[in-house]
Amino acid sequence: MMSETAFIATIAVFWLSELAFGSLVVYWFVTQGFDDEEATASGVAPLEDRSDTMRSLGMWAAFFAVLVAGILLAS
Repeated sequence: MMSETAFIATIAVFWLSELAFGSLVVYWFVTQGFDDEEATASGVAPLEDRSDTMRSLGMWAAFFAVLVAGILLAS
């Protein structure tokens, strides 16, 4: 059986890994996902324009805010 300290440490590692992955996704979207004139002029198709990227990141932030609020309210 797992001790309470080991369980809390496991949960903390899980949340830290989620934060690291989320930060990587945000970094990638911010650095690679925005449309720019130079990429369009050179013929490289951008992934999406800035407003789509910001809307997507906002929806993910809202999702995680609701998730954390639900966890905090349940405890």
